[in-house]
Amino acid sequence: MTATFTIDDAGQINLPDALKRVFGVEPGVRLRAEVTSDRIEIVKDIPVVTETIRSSSGRLILAPAGIKMDAGKAIREERAALANRALRK
Repeated sequence: MTATFTIDDAGQINLPDALKRVFGVEPGVRLRAEVTSDRIEIVKDIPVVTETIRSSSGRLILAPAGIKMDAGKAIREERAALANRALRK
């Protein structure tokens, strides 16, 4: 998809509604401009997790990153992976 937009007097870019829908942008979503010598790419800024802690059982707990996920599904997948690993021994 190609979209054309303009920069306003304050130097801000307003993304067209169609581009926002395709890109999945809503208020509060951070974007990053990756600049090379001849182009600018606008990408979603996915936060890098820098803070981690370990639970008493030794599991790694990541800091909230604002990314939606299905925790139940993640736990089921982890249990299945552990079970498969145990069966291979």
